[in-house]
Amino acid sequence: STLSREDMLFNEKDLAASMEKIIDINFHQTVTYKGVKFWCLHAGHVLGAAMFMIEIADVRILYTGDYSRVEDRHLKAAEIPQRKPDILVVESTFGGRSLGPIHEREQKFTSRVRDILKRGGRCLVPVFALGRAQELLLILEEFWERNPDM
Repeated sequence: STLSREDMLFNEKDLAASMEKIIDINFHQTVTYKGVKFWCLHAGHVLGAAMFMIEIADVRILYTGDYSRVEDRHLKAAEIPQRKPDILVVESTFGGRSLGPIHEREQKFTSRVRDILKRGGRCLVPVFALGRAQELLLILEEFWERNPDM
């Protein structure tokens, strides 16, 4: 880091001390700590992504970062909680934008790859997220199987 030691918010000793306070839990496992009950659900964003249902004084809060309700080749869709939350806190990377039907997006992607390869070119595909990289590799694998001449 380019920060001086005095400007850092925490140091290695703080980090080591925080690790002692972390506990791992399984999906759907209910944990109660100081009167707060919580459990996690599958978020469908990347492998292991979780949403947390937090219950405090009979108020249920569902907190999640990115999530996806669309099942793809390597991930199930985000779970819908059995018990409805009273409050929802959610990240919204794409906001209210619709990305269009997945089969159309895949067709457009593989068509571009095909066109570039037919011209003798090479494809460099910048991917901003691990989950998307995994999905694109699976899409390309299916494409190669359907197009062994490529």
